[in-house]
Amino acid sequence: MLPVTIAGQHFPSPILNASGCFNPENFNRMFPLKGTLGGIVTKTVTAQHQVGNAQYRTVELPGIGMLNSIGIQNAGLDHFLDHDIEQFREYKIPIILSISANSSQKFAQMAEKVVTHPNGKWVDALELNLSCPNIDEGGVHFGVSPISVKQAVQAVCQIFSKPVFAKLTPNVTNITEIGGAAIEGGAHALVAINTVLGLDIDVKLKKPVLERVSGGYSGPGIRPIALQAVWQLHKHFPETPIIAVGGICNTEDALAFFMAGASMIQIGTICFRNPLIFQEIHQQLLQYLDAQDLADISELVGCAHQNVDNPQKIFC
Repeated sequence: MLPVTIAGQHFPSPILNASGCFNPENFNRMFPLKGTLGGIVTKTVTAQHQVGNAQYRTVELPGIGMLNSIGIQNAGLDHFLDHDIEQFREYKIPIILSISANSSQKFAQMAEKVVTHPNGKWVDALELNLSCPNIDEGGVHFGVSPISVKQAVQAVCQIFSKPVFAKLTPNVTNITEIGGAAIEGGAHALVAINTVLGLDIDVKLKKPVLERVSGGYSGPGIRPIALQAVWQLHKHFPETPIIAVGGICNTEDALAFFMAGASMIQIGTICFRNPLIFQEIHQQLLQYLDAQDLADISELVGCAHQNVDNPQKIFC
């Protein structure tokens, strides 16, 4: 069986899309097959409309992934609640709204808007994108400051009674410190990881390929980084569900993340090349459980930790 429950919220499958893969208009085109996704993670929404960054802001890195510096282009929270959420509701699976803000107070205000808006009742969980600079701490990015992370999560959890997921950045020295702060703030699950900071240079033009020089690197190249983060988070916080994201391209990748400690997975970059990847992994996970005589996907979660003779050697 593949269903998963986190903080009372039932998900029919442990497979989610990663935030940023689509908008409501192209969801049906990109993901035509129902019954495989456990929920829909929206593109990140901010309180107000954002136009995003100038082109070039997305570049494919053949064979290893992509770089993006979109700038969280979106129509704003009001537009999402007034219009977009109605289209997502058609799929009759949980809706996980990804939100971002530049202060704990603004995170709280967005949560309040969701709670009080008539259509907010259709939001089943919030995923906090903690990648923005925190204006309350001089522009330091939320995700690298334990204090900022705890305050943001706490501010939302005091208002929003449904599950709150904290999406963690890998661009830190100790991700377990950040994860612990999110848990202290009340996070019901940790999403690991967000994109890795990177850049590429066009050697013909002798300039960076992105207009803003650096951006978020995603794709198969970050899988070992994400796997290490999930391993460490599960090792330190075995009772906290982890939603793994980063470089998952096939069923073997998915299985590795479950075995490292993930309760659910998100799939992102690969779906631009293979929109049917969700169905493929879903079906192959069922076949794997049957072949291994396992009754539930939860039996795999963290199982690799039991096969390490000296766990102290895992982290240098």
